[in-house]
Amino acid sequence: MFDKGVLNGIWKENEIEYFPKRKVSNKLSWKIHHITGSFYSNKMGRTIEYESIGECLFYFFLELAREVERYYVQPVEINIPHLSKEGDRKSWTHIPDVLVFGIGSKPTLFQIKENPQESKKHDFINKICQEYAAKKQWKYRVIYPKKLPQEILYNIKFLQGAIRKRKRFDEWIPEIIYRVEYMEVVTIDELASSFAPKVNPLLVIPVIHHLIATGVLQIKITNEIDQYSEVKLKKLNEQLLPYLNLDGELFDY
Repeated sequence: MFDKGVLNGIWKENEIEYFPKRKVSNKLSWKIHHITGSFYSNKMGRTIEYESIGECLFYFFLELAREVERYYVQPVEINIPHLSKEGDRKSWTHIPDVLVFGIGSKPTLFQIKENPQESKKHDFINKICQEYAAKKQWKYRVIYPKKLPQEILYNIKFLQGAIRKRKRFDEWIPEIIYRVEYMEVVTIDELASSFAPKVNPLLVIPVIHHLIATGVLQIKITNEIDQYSEVKLKKLNEQLLPYLNLDGELFDY
């Protein structure tokens, strides 16, 4: 295991090596509909850009998954060889979407797709990317985030808006954690109500959502979050582990 200082040094080196290799662009929107945007990543400490709803969903997913330590968008350039019409050997540059570093697993290079695409060209790109990843001792996967269960998609979108820490949150966070530890398992509504009449429960609920979004508290992520969702302390979000094991219809290749 690396100590914290060594690990921080590795992450700094990665920031340089895996800095985005191209700018997010919407220049082909007339031909292929793209939704571009950006958000501030608390996990990465900087702005993350995306070019599609699928990318946005997957990056939000990575923000919520405690098993994910770091992720780097558009991290590497991979040369894809081809023959010109004249029969000359040439190549063009392909940039996969994101490189993910998780706890207890190999780094994984992801290509994010809206829907499965079957063609010789895509198969060949995937083959080259898989070979590249293997040389790095990484995994390579194609993922379809829109195939996540609807309850998880809802929670990802809902909790993303709660990641940012707001004023006065620090005033209540230690006491919320203490109460959850004492109560062991409690609903969001019960936890917020336990602060009355000291403070209006409606002011506590956003802090609870923030602690869920940042992984301090855990809910059953496979159920749509509401006031009756049970929260507890957990180091790892075990509900998300199956979706990081790279199996099932979410993934290809």
